[in-house]
Amino acid sequence: MGLIDNLVSTVFRKDPPIATAGGLVDFLDARAAFVAQKCVVEFCRVRAGVYWQKLFSEEEFREKLTASCWQSYPPAVAMLAEMLEGMIRPAAGLRQRRLPDAIEAVAAAAFERHPLPAGEPDDFWTKARELVRERLQATQSDAPRPVRLMAEPMARLIHKALPIHQSLVGHDYDYIRNNLRMNLLRAHEDFLKAADMQALADDLLGRV
Repeated sequence: MGLIDNLVSTVFRKDPPIATAGGLVDFLDARAAFVAQKCVVEFCRVRAGVYWQKLFSEEEFREKLTASCWQSYPPAVAMLAEMLEGMIRPAAGLRQRRLPDAIEAVAAAAFERHPLPAGEPDDFWTKARELVRERLQATQSDAPRPVRLMAEPMARLIHKALPIHQSLVGHDYDYIRNNLRMNLLRAHEDFLKAADMQALADDLLGRV
């Protein structure tokens, strides 16, 4: 789809521990692209049934599918940003109030890697950053939510972005939410294995 290069190898190869802001940008960008694209593409294949290859061969649909993947990428970043904030928060300690701004900056760096998607308004990436900021600000009123609940409310934006008319997918929201939930849980597990939380918190926030 052109969303990221070598998607599978980027997500699943063996990398050094994530201990810097730059490493976090890599993780967030690759995993959000994977989550968004996998959810949209898998849904369309399931929804089309045995006719999916014919549907995917139509140029008009392929354009809509690519647009849907791009529109789903910012909500996927926002979901993952919430997850990362909750995971890094204990290592941040007294610095935790600065963590949302630091993670927003990481998300902004991920967005800056990509050109404006075809057909999207000029403020597409500005609104993407605002979406991440809103989600991160919402995390500050309480303890981190369980990861299994973090697909809400961003799943509704991804459901709305599907490249199939909403009159045909109105009853498919649970599929989208559950797909995102599963992939967020997998991202959580992978990040636990890959991250040096204390080193990462220190790099993002500075040492006290």
